[in-house]
Amino acid sequence: MTNYFVTLTMNCDLECIYCAGECSDCFDDFDCSINVDYDVPEDVNYDIEIFKKFIAKDKNSNIIFYGGEPLLRTDLIMKYMDELAPENFLLHTNAIKLNILKTEYLNRLHTISVSIDGDKDLTDYYRGKGVYETIVKNTNDARSRGFTGEIIARMTVQEETDIYESVIHLLTDENLCFDSVHWQLNALFWKNDYKKRNFSKWVEESYNPGVKKLIDYWVNAMKEDKKVLRIYPFVAITDTLLKGEKTKLRCGAGWQEYNIQTDGKISPCPVMAGMSDFYVGDIVSADPKKLKEIHTTGPCLKCNIYDICGGRCLYANATMKWGEKGFEEVCKTVRFLIESLQNVLPEIKTMIKYGTIDEKDFSDYIKYNSCEIIP
Repeated sequence: MTNYFVTLTMNCDLECIYCAGECSDCFDDFDCSINVDYDVPEDVNYDIEIFKKFIAKDKNSNIIFYGGEPLLRTDLIMKYMDELAPENFLLHTNAIKLNILKTEYLNRLHTISVSIDGDKDLTDYYRGKGVYETIVKNTNDARSRGFTGEIIARMTVQEETDIYESVIHLLTDENLCFDSVHWQLNALFWKNDYKKRNFSKWVEESYNPGVKKLIDYWVNAMKEDKKVLRIYPFVAITDTLLKGEKTKLRCGAGWQEYNIQTDGKISPCPVMAGMSDFYVGDIVSADPKKLKEIHTTGPCLKCNIYDICGGRCLYANATMKWGEKGFEEVCKTVRFLIESLQNVLPEIKTMIKYGTIDEKDFSDYIKYNSCEIIP
């Protein structure tokens, strides 16, 4: 199964501090050794018939509508859903305009991944006043209109975040309707922010202890409620540990997941749009069954948890925005997460053995569904 992000527009209707705010301070901060195509158009400019022919060659595929904010182009969402026939349609959105998507199209979506960062105060701090309440209103409206698919709370996490409190809020607040939670650290994405932040101190004093506390909560829920809460970094890594499998890049970028840019060129993931050295073709000439695989390189290949982590992030690996020291600081969070899950693995295996939980609970979801897995 191959997933295709389809970037409909590069525009967005929010100005989040970790995106628009950082972008204004770090514009054009790529290393000169990386070729960047700055002519990628803001909106789709290829003929849908061309993409239709491309996707028809890959019957076993999913399409993830992406941006910018894809709901700024609901016209394209509806057109694609009318004319294309992948296995599933998924949507990655800030949910500000989720209410304007017609019900017949809403209910054809398999999964909606919603950007929300925790409770009202934290989400509004990161994303803008009133955003949290709009998300709650529109996701509940989607449920009331008959949407029965998965709604993922997809968090961006940095120093203002209490990871334990934020995840628990999103999973348990009775006013929310999220089925699962995933998060990504705002780290290694920009260059100029590294020296301004207290990332390492926050990791040591808040983030790692919060992750450990959250894992304890997660395991306790298995014991008491016989339920595996779908906290994506936990379920996916535990599934790998249970099966003893080796994994490539966990998000699937560059081997199980690709991005169709607004110009029809194909990049490994949306974050790498415009990084022409990593293009694997275009929808006119490429065979979706024979797309080039791109994998992480450098220090990741020598790491003793590489087969579990997969390299975390292809973009971060290629750009090294925080240098080797900053890169290692982020790697320490991954090591802590994996080691903490390894520590509770015997207890989880015992619960599986005696039927308290089912091993399938750790793998019963669409893989590469826009959750990076490794934060």
